[in-house]
Amino acid sequence: MQATGLNLEKAYRKVMKAVIALFAVTFVLLGFPGLTSPASAGPGGTSVKGWVTRFDVVDVNKSVDWYQYALEMKLSLDALPYYGQVSYPEYPDTQIGLNSNPSPVSGKATATIVVNDIKTAVDSLISKGVDVDPICSAGPDVVLAFFCDPDGNNLAFRQDGITITPPLPYCGAPKCNNCAS
Repeated sequence: MQATGLNLEKAYRKVMKAVIALFAVTFVLLGFPGLTSPASAGPGGTSVKGWVTRFDVVDVNKSVDWYQYALEMKLSLDALPYYGQVSYPEYPDTQIGLNSNPSPVSGKATATIVVNDIKTAVDSLISKGVDVDPICSAGPDVVLAFFCDPDGNNLAFRQDGITITPPLPYCGAPKCNNCAS
């Protein structure tokens, strides 16, 4: 009977060693849960902290005022009069940078602000004297409305998951273009 007890004890120790070895290998290969971070999403394995769309503008102070008034954004980085960044406080990692340049040429890109009610957003801009193109279709269940800042930089409102009947015309090119020819 004593021999059987010793055999069970040896078997138990072997099983425990195997379990410990399995856990050790798992932690080495997969990392300790909660102590490791997921793979970085940025270029070269870097960690992306946010996004800044930079526009060249003639007068940074005037542009900051326009973005604060028309789009109700807040100044988030103040290096006036040379540079300013505006954002929505709820989304501080997504910003628009306004860079002083006497001859702004920002290119053909469009900074797009995703909203939950494009008609209300468009009506708000129109009430503030901003010219906004009619809402158009950018594909299945996606609509846009283009507008410009005072320096001719392209902006748009976007709403996802919306179907408007009758179908809207397909969006063409943005309405403003301050590119050098």
